[in-house]
Amino acid sequence: MYYIYKHAECFFPWNLQNRVFNSTIFPYWTHDALYYFQESSAVKSLLKINIQTGKKEKVLNYQSVIDALSHQSHTTILSIPLDRFSMKENPLRLCFFYEKDEWHYDIGKNTLRKYEKISLDKLKSPDNNWAFWLKDHNIFLTDLKHQQDYQLTTDGKQYYDYASSPETNTRAITQRLESSVLPPIAVWSRDSRKIVTHKLDQRLVKTLHLLQNAPEDSKRPVLHSYRMSFSGDENLPLAELIVVNVLNKTVIPLKMEPLLSPYLTPIEFKWVWWSNDNQKIYFLRETRGSKELTLYVADANTGIINPLIQEAAETYIEPSQHFLWPHQIIVLENTNEIIWLSERSNYAHLYLYDNENNVPKQAITKGDWCVREVHYYDEKNNWLYFTACGYYKDIDPYYKQLFRCHLDGTEMECLTKDNAHHSIYISLDKNCFLDTYSTINTEPVSLLKSMDGKTICHLETADIQGLKALNWVTPKRFIVKARDGLTPIYGNMYFPSHFDINKKYPIIDHIYPGPQLHRVPLNFTLHGAIFRSGWTAQALAELGFIVVHIDGFGTPGRSKAFHDMTYQNMSDCSIPDHVTAIKQLAEENVFIDLERVGITGYSGGAFAAARAMLMYPDFFQVGVAASGNHDLRCYPASYGEKYNGLNTDIYAEQSNAHYAKRLEGKLLLIHGEMDDNVHPCATLQLADALIKENKDFDMLIMPNQNHRSTFDHPYYMRRQWDYFVMHLLKEIPPRNYLIKPMPLDFPQMMDW
Repeated sequence: MYYIYKHAECFFPWNLQNRVFNSTIFPYWTHDALYYFQESSAVKSLLKINIQTGKKEKVLNYQSVIDALSHQSHTTILSIPLDRFSMKENPLRLCFFYEKDEWHYDIGKNTLRKYEKISLDKLKSPDNNWAFWLKDHNIFLTDLKHQQDYQLTTDGKQYYDYASSPETNTRAITQRLESSVLPPIAVWSRDSRKIVTHKLDQRLVKTLHLLQNAPEDSKRPVLHSYRMSFSGDENLPLAELIVVNVLNKTVIPLKMEPLLSPYLTPIEFKWVWWSNDNQKIYFLRETRGSKELTLYVADANTGIINPLIQEAAETYIEPSQHFLWPHQIIVLENTNEIIWLSERSNYAHLYLYDNENNVPKQAITKGDWCVREVHYYDEKNNWLYFTACGYYKDIDPYYKQLFRCHLDGTEMECLTKDNAHHSIYISLDKNCFLDTYSTINTEPVSLLKSMDGKTICHLETADIQGLKALNWVTPKRFIVKARDGLTPIYGNMYFPSHFDINKKYPIIDHIYPGPQLHRVPLNFTLHGAIFRSGWTAQALAELGFIVVHIDGFGTPGRSKAFHDMTYQNMSDCSIPDHVTAIKQLAEENVFIDLERVGITGYSGGAFAAARAMLMYPDFFQVGVAASGNHDLRCYPASYGEKYNGLNTDIYAEQSNAHYAKRLEGKLLLIHGEMDDNVHPCATLQLADALIKENKDFDMLIMPNQNHRSTFDHPYYMRRQWDYFVMHLLKEIPPRNYLIKPMPLDFPQMMDW
């Protein structure tokens, strides 16, 4: 098994980055060009693409930047992630951060220098004349021209302070331990004369604790306390929006009730933004449980607010379906109109409102398909650009494509017609876009296109020959029926490179139930939170399993009814759809052994994995559940109250601990001791219930690991592998096999 493990490890995306090239183009735009690093096994070269003609020009060798940085920092630098770069013009410079310092590489002069800048805990104005910062919970301004400081507030105090992030952000203790330097939570107006920020009230939010039992500098455990609101708690963090007037040094509170901030503040969600004339502020308010969403406008000089659009639902309202729920709103100030996304028709569509009327005057888009993101409105030519899924019935309904139409919905046009999932990046001046498209089993193709969809030039077709050299068996996209026998659901199937159709293989369900994002990767990429799961599933399959990803009822990206199926019943986790799907796959594929079925999941997926083991003990024999939120009563209110409802009386029977007596198979519970997202009490309370029922199970508590570090930790990965090899494959794993960790410089770009 040692060599099988060794081969499986090759399929982690950070190991594939030395075998797969140009699968993701990281674009760096200037006003007249697109820049990106072209990769090969030998060299990385920065290319300049003229966005008018498509002419390519090599302008820099990546290694030149690395060598210059190594020389100036007096250390050996191996690489910088390609998602960390940007471009600046006049003079043309390649910009990047390294160890909290900003560096500029002058492409014309081939020189590198450290950029003199203010510290990360200060927020610079667009004109670079002012800095906004905090001290002792209060607001300060610095006139950078004259190096003069001004204190604007004196009433800030702990847990009732200015411009901070709530400790419900699921990383509060992690940030504290890492000594993270965070800029103030605020937005400058474009003219650098005003700032919108908030005063955050966490005084009544209940305290939660983590006990660090193995601190590096002490044998005595350390208690870490933070404010965290669970579902059903009386008090949530509250954000009071204020405007700072830079010229007269005044603070103007908006005349309104505070905004609920059970996870992040509205400013952090980018739900607060300035008008084009810098005189007004637009912001979104959602009610507790997300049953109502309202768009407001505020006068930045007086603080007076007015509602513009309000929408409600029996379940929940979201400004978009996918985490982090970016709003899809465009305010057309010249015509006093608003473009608004709504699922009122059962599908996510765009509607046109008048500023003075809470009733849409017309639907811009309609039909049994979903709008995903609104990119921008070309006012001069009356073109609205947006991505959507499911428009063409002969194309996978999850594949994203770029469209445009007029505001009355006419002349609808698809600008990316290839039958694949498209990732879109529009240029600074909105005159062209980068289109990278692929499926899970075809190499990505990247094109530069004009805004009418015509190809300016071909940029890259990814080189995946190194992956093929590993004998990679391409995953299979499948369609089966949901539990109702009618609704199509989609998934991916992963095979070992030594796959033999004449053999029988155990099958593992690699589950995540949503409902804030879907599980199944759609395209070929090494980067992004969802899509990395495809490669971890591939690595698991290499051990001798068939592994599946499935998006059942309750996941986003389809209709509102499809998404709402698990509302007030999140413990469903679409597991009935998964069971039905696996049975159908076994009927169609004789190599699947239904007598050996496993399931694994992380976070919400761990709740689902444990739930499946408890509710379907005759179907799932082996499960690994890591960092699971096994009871929504001990998880942040922002999640449970939105997707499971405000009546927390129903939460008790949805707790996994409630069904501990049903466990029959082999279950491994894993949790990080310092998890400030899913508190370890969730796993320990499930363990307590299993012990009371005298059930055999296995458990691993990982000291000093938080939510993210547990997931990325090679020890967790290896123990998960070992568990399935021992109990599902019935083989002996290599003793103490050491998986190499993910390098710190691996890009973390997200593309939902």
